[in-house]
Amino acid sequence: MNLDGVLIVTQPMTPFFLILVASCVFDFAVFAILIWLPAYHVSRKGTDRVSFGMLATSLAGAIAIVSVKSIAMMVMGIGLFGLIHLLYLDVAIVAPAVGMLLILSRYRSTPGIGKVTFGSPGTVIALLLMLLVPICLYASYVEPFNLQVETSNLDVPGMTSSPSPIKIAVLADLQFKEVTEHEHKAVDLALAANPDLILIPGDVFQGSEADYRKQEPAIKALLNKLEAPSGVFLVSGDCDRLSTLMQAIKGTAIQFIDGRMATVDVRGTRLAIAGVPINYRSPIAIDTLQRLPGTANQSDVTIVLAHRPGVALLDELPEGIDLIIAGHTHGGQIQIPGFGPPVTLSAVPRSVAAGGLSRLNNQNVYVSRGIGCERGSAPRIRFFCPPEVSILTLSSMTKQTAQNRTRSKAESDF
Repeated sequence: MNLDGVLIVTQPMTPFFLILVASCVFDFAVFAILIWLPAYHVSRKGTDRVSFGMLATSLAGAIAIVSVKSIAMMVMGIGLFGLIHLLYLDVAIVAPAVGMLLILSRYRSTPGIGKVTFGSPGTVIALLLMLLVPICLYASYVEPFNLQVETSNLDVPGMTSSPSPIKIAVLADLQFKEVTEHEHKAVDLALAANPDLILIPGDVFQGSEADYRKQEPAIKALLNKLEAPSGVFLVSGDCDRLSTLMQAIKGTAIQFIDGRMATVDVRGTRLAIAGVPINYRSPIAIDTLQRLPGTANQSDVTIVLAHRPGVALLDELPEGIDLIIAGHTHGGQIQIPGFGPPVTLSAVPRSVAAGGLSRLNNQNVYVSRGIGCERGSAPRIRFFCPPEVSILTLSSMTKQTAQNRTRSKAESDF
């Protein structure tokens, strides 16, 4: 999230910055007071150790107060990404500070209390809280820039007569406000794969008109690098402003295909690509999808290019589409091993939104984890979910495999 930011927003003294600072101060004060109260209680009784039960109760009470405050701030209009930012700062700054407070209480005398220990459980909790510092530093300063090249192979029935595989590079969710080395590296990695065509499922630039004017030369220089023998195709995303997007691709090899069909020939195999607008339930999106089978023939490969993977859930989606390519989810940006992303902001299952090639409603769906991060009021963070440049290879399906798939499909219809 926010590639030109740090753990908090980049421009100090903005209203949101002040909210973040005030939130951190409030949350730390709540924890400090609720930890101080049991310490004061035991000191008055002439002991110097707070039991684990008392400490756990204090921490639970503090978490409850902070949760109520967070909900109240969301009701007042801070927004989902702003709330995530507040909670992330609690994890990255407030929690380790509380851990330090527990450690210091063992070695330093507290006014009105003296030296109070929280015992071995308190020390363990404190050390675990302080471990959050290197984890959050990694999540904000390392993984968001750790670009990976993800490859996937797909056998396509329509290519049974084609001896040559087709290579597609996918550049999803560049989502930059300022062009940096990171974006150039992503483009260079895509070009290094020598793809037959390049597909961009939206969210190219996230900024205002004024931001765009400042960055236009750099944006043009970046996008002008994108060329492929069979073309470069783009649909719009959530953060794209059509005015700046059209200006950005003007004079480049990039073709904008929102609500349009594109057909290309790759060494004798014809690809039909349906460009789906951001509102994939709109009449123009549905019409574009339903025109796809009519554009194709038995030798075609049919591809749906969309920003949001939810297009795969449409009842109006025609049968026989070979591949749906989307972005939008960023893989959740945070993935928990064994569970996946807690939040994806997508209607598709978490396993699909997490990224990669999946089967959903009898369709092949590829969701890219994207190159950038969410911006605005969100923090910059990726954890177990590195950014990716996607290279998809479509290969010819053997006649036997194609016949088996046709037989399975026919049987499933009865």
